[in-house]
Amino acid sequence: MPVATTLRVLVDAPPDANRVAEWALFDSTSRVVRTGRDNPAGWPAAERREAVIAAARGRLVAITVPPLPAARASAAVRFALEDQLADAPEDSHIALGAQAAGGRIRAAIVADEWMTSFLRASARLGLRWDRALLESDLAPAASGTWRWCAPAVSQPGFVRTDRDATIAVGPADADAPPAELVVALAGAAEHAPRGVRVDAGSAGGSLLARATEMTHVEFVAGTPWRWADAPPAAVGAAIDLLSGRYGATPPAASFDLAKLLRPAVWIAVIAIGIHIGATIAEWASLRWQSARIDGELAALAQSAVPDFAAVAAAGVPPSVALARRERDLQHRAGLAASDDFLPLLARAAPALATLPAGAIRAVSYADGHVVLELQKLGEGQPSGVQGELQRAGLVAIAAPSASGARLRIGLN
Repeated sequence: MPVATTLRVLVDAPPDANRVAEWALFDSTSRVVRTGRDNPAGWPAAERREAVIAAARGRLVAITVPPLPAARASAAVRFALEDQLADAPEDSHIALGAQAAGGRIRAAIVADEWMTSFLRASARLGLRWDRALLESDLAPAASGTWRWCAPAVSQPGFVRTDRDATIAVGPADADAPPAELVVALAGAAEHAPRGVRVDAGSAGGSLLARATEMTHVEFVAGTPWRWADAPPAAVGAAIDLLSGRYGATPPAASFDLAKLLRPAVWIAVIAIGIHIGATIAEWASLRWQSARIDGELAALAQSAVPDFAAVAAAGVPPSVALARRERDLQHRAGLAASDDFLPLLARAAPALATLPAGAIRAVSYADGHVVLELQKLGEGQPSGVQGELQRAGLVAIAAPSASGARLRIGLN
């Protein structure tokens, strides 16, 4: 059954009973039926309520990591973005889109402190949000084109690139484009767009001509940015910020199925009881097998590891103690362990040989991983090296850095 109405509210500060906010009410066909500016008491009722977080409160990035399960993808993305986060990684809330076939992931980043304040203020007012989206996520850019979005060129706004990244920009300086946009275009190098579409009011011919002359990129006039006019496809594809520990809780059902379908409920209860009994029996069997294996590992470690009693007292599992003992014995015998520096580098060497001369600036090793600092490479080269390393049985994560890229290689 289609949703009858959806209320979207532009949120640039945590909700307050006396703070007005711009809102738009949509029908089931995603058509705007009403708009306004009111405090929360004046917002219209709707079956769904979605927060459109102002672009200045967050940003978008897109990176490529190896195809990973969702639980591991989040950690890989945080590692890849470590050099790009203004705050410590744990101080940023990172919401992820779906990973594409080539490993590419879009991510929305908002300060963790702001998200906490936003949801606490919403709870105090009794506001429940079904989704929370970044305003800049509603303005996709065509290939080869960047979009400068603002209500008017005299007001702050944002730039959406064709590589799914966003840049906060200030107002235009007379007939010159925002300094942030000029700097971004100068630093884009081979990724510079063919043109910039100015979706901002009062973008006169003199501004467009001056911007084109300064940046050597064609500036063309578009339509003044209004978040409520975003296409339904962009709204549907936007990343939901209510994920991770901010995930929304679905409402409980409001009717009693047992009363309507009593015989079916009894059959389901009996089937569930049988299933639970079988599950408990299987769980007990697995626990017994696990305890037996743990006992055998502990006995083996006690005989093989000289100081196992002290190691076990420190909370180290027998399997880890045995692995360490094996590594020590290999080292004493003059042999290398599989995750030592030289074996890892040897396995990675055929793939690294495909890099151009001088591409590797520095090499370091720690905790069973080799980390390479690379110069800036051509588009597609880091992902090509990642693929070669994966075919060699290694796990490689590439992350852009200020001077080029960083590549971490290991067995896990």
